[in-house]
Amino acid sequence: MEKQVLMPKYMKGKKPIKKRKPSKPIDGINHRLLREQELAKEVVEVEDNSAPTRAELETMATELGIKFDGRTTDKRLSDKIDQSLGANDVVD
Repeated sequence: MEKQVLMPKYMKGKKPIKKRKPSKPIDGINHRLLREQELAKEVVEVEDNSAPTRAELETMATELGIKFDGRTTDKRLSDKIDQSLGANDVVD
């Protein structure tokens, strides 16, 4: 006798799963998506205050005349930049 294979949503003892469709707003604008986009913009603005990238650190170091190579870590490079800026402030 051949065994009947049922798909997971039609297995015995399980009810079929209903998939919810997105609502169709009357005015044609999905306000939920607009709110999510506004929140995403706020998150991006917060990320702009993060630490400088490696490329920014390298340009600052070359402008200040600091020697570095590929093995120099970002933290060490930023420390060297801070030290040289601090030394420049004392001289000025």
